[in-house]
Amino acid sequence: MICKDFTVSQENFNIVSCETCGFKFTNPMPSKNGIGKYYNSDKYISHTNSKKGLFNFLYQSIRGITIKSKRKLLPRDRQNIHHLDIGCGTGEFLYECKKNGINVFGVEPSKAAAEQAINNFKIEVADSIFSKTFTNKKFDSISMWHVLEHVHDIKKSISKINELLKIGGKIFIALPNHESFDAKYYQEYWAAWDVPIHLWHFSNKNIIELMSNFGFTFKYTKPMIFDSYYVSLLSEEYKNNYKNYIKSFVIGTISNLRAKYIDKQYSSVIYVFEKKA
Repeated sequence: MICKDFTVSQENFNIVSCETCGFKFTNPMPSKNGIGKYYNSDKYISHTNSKKGLFNFLYQSIRGITIKSKRKLLPRDRQNIHHLDIGCGTGEFLYECKKNGINVFGVEPSKAAAEQAINNFKIEVADSIFSKTFTNKKFDSISMWHVLEHVHDIKKSISKINELLKIGGKIFIALPNHESFDAKYYQEYWAAWDVPIHLWHFSNKNIIELMSNFGFTFKYTKPMIFDSYYVSLLSEEYKNNYKNYIKSFVIGTISNLRAKYIDKQYSSVIYVFEKKA
């Protein structure tokens, strides 16, 4: 499939598939040094935190709801919990955790976003999981909310995450699912392809197989039902040059209902894994 970077460059990128396992990825990928320019957009809300306009306002309002639901997934049955959020953005999720008595740390490569997290919420944020900040540190839980698909050194990163997580600790990984109804409906216009900053494109099967190779046991999934509406709204704009709120609501609803009652293929999914002894 050939997909377009609708957000920044308007360039076309290939999405290819492994003939053996079906895993999809962007090819060729921008280099680690060259990919920064593709993030350079005020439309990247998780880094700008903008509330201007109806779309951004809705995004921020719904994010407030989802942040609380994500925090409730974390361990709550013992004292002195330490949680690491990789790709923490401007820090809202970690602040919600902090308010509920959890010791929090963040990783955020975007300097502007990290500064907001540090200045607004007094959160300790490093620019990489390989930072010396994490020497001899262990965490009870780790989260990656729509982050793993952006990571260049994916095997090296998962190995490091395994090292940082305590035995019995849980990792929460949110990912778009290209086997969902909205992905199949919009095809090359599906906003969650998000080339080229999405390097990897996961299915349920792919992510479970990948994590099992690094010593993680799959526990359960949790659907992110709002994402189908958000992605459908962006996809409508990419396809037709305007945000069709009514149609995107219909497509998002069909996607969620189909996933619930037929194939379990939600637009975005939170996967929960546990580190084995």
